[in-house]
Amino acid sequence: MTQLKNIAALIFVFGVIIRFGDACNGYSLKILKAKNCLDDSVIKLPEKDFGVTLDNDCNLYGYGCLEITKGFKSAKTTYHVKKPPLPQMDGDIELCDMTDLLKKSPDIAKTLEVMGVPTKCPVEAKKVCGSEDKKISLGKYKNQIGMGAGKTDVKLEIEHDTGKSCIELTVSLSKVRKG
Repeated sequence: MTQLKNIAALIFVFGVIIRFGDACNGYSLKILKAKNCLDDSVIKLPEKDFGVTLDNDCNLYGYGCLEITKGFKSAKTTYHVKKPPLPQMDGDIELCDMTDLLKKSPDIAKTLEVMGVPTKCPVEAKKVCGSEDKKISLGKYKNQIGMGAGKTDVKLEIEHDTGKSCIELTVSLSKVRKG
């Protein structure tokens, strides 16, 4: 169950690659850093015009495209999530074999489906793009969103059969100041 919670947090943070967000229950999201740690990453974040918006109705939707530069049949991922004052979360997961996880967590499955993120391998080289018509409602988590307040650092190191990917993110969730 701990791995399920870690994966849910990881997918939430990775899925919420946020440049700027509006407000949901008084909270806004902002990406402080999003970068590829490898120049020849198999999965690449664009340098600009990519992110997710969290609107006033707690809907999350992406814009822009990430690119899968080469097809792959494996994606052994090591993740590191730092969210002070909590202890760092580290773990491994094979992203190509998430069938059991997705059966146990339909919210994660739905989120990945709406975002167009592949959930099984093989994965072909392609672009995965977000748009305003691909909304994910976070409304049922509206009252818990404040538990994620603060700065979160995420690093994903992925080994594919066709190369490697590395992504670093720093995301901030904060209460919107009025006045």
